[in-house]
Amino acid sequence: MKAKIISIFTQKGGVGKTVSTINISGALAEMGYKTLVLDVDAQANASLVGYAADPDIQYTIVDFINSSEDPIYSRRGKGDNVYVISGSLELVTPKNKDILKKAIKKVENDFDYILIDCPPQVIKDKELSFGEIALYASDYIICPVECDEFSLDGLTKLIIAINKLRSTKGLKAEYLGFFFTKVEEQTVDFKEAYKELSESQIKDLLFLNYVRKNKFIRTSLREGESAVFLKPHNPVSMDYRKLTGEILSKIK
Repeated sequence: MKAKIISIFTQKGGVGKTVSTINISGALAEMGYKTLVLDVDAQANASLVGYAADPDIQYTIVDFINSSEDPIYSRRGKGDNVYVISGSLELVTPKNKDILKKAIKKVENDFDYILIDCPPQVIKDKELSFGEIALYASDYIICPVECDEFSLDGLTKLIIAINKLRSTKGLKAEYLGFFFTKVEEQTVDFKEAYKELSESQIKDLLFLNYVRKNKFIRTSLREGESAVFLKPHNPVSMDYRKLTGEILSKIK
């Protein structure tokens, strides 16, 4: 059965995109789903830091896109059931918007879910980015946001940009919505942001579950593994597990 392909996408960095990719993939694997993580961010944080991909494996996303040979994966997670293809500093944006989509077809029947960690890039009318290429390869799009960086206007612009790609440039991916990360539940900023969004015209795109701020995330990054596997009962692990369940409910 064809894998469901999800892009974790933002137009700005530092909001928990890569951490979310790592922990959502961990939660999916924990549920028994065979999961592939594609790191298409040139910084390669998801693979080289977050999942500490095997340094002896030289195969990267550049090879995955350009080579016809079988992919070589790093294996992470409990039972080695998260498969990772590393990012590369040599990744350059091609002119063909379907190049990643075509590469994924080689492996789409081998996995239940494929998560794409996208670079933080603004969608522009006349400039193709690798973030946009990832969207064209995807079935679904989700976006992390941080409440102290919260902007209803910014979210609206993102939704408009995605809808424009759907209406004028053939994008097929469904925008599932956005979720808060690094949340401090008792702060005025978070309460106001969550309330405003839950009463706005885009309320159906707000995930009910969010991820609380937690120091263990730094520990998990140092360990090169998902927090979900390292410490299953930590609050951040439970948050990502609930969020992943909500993502699956939206897909199904």
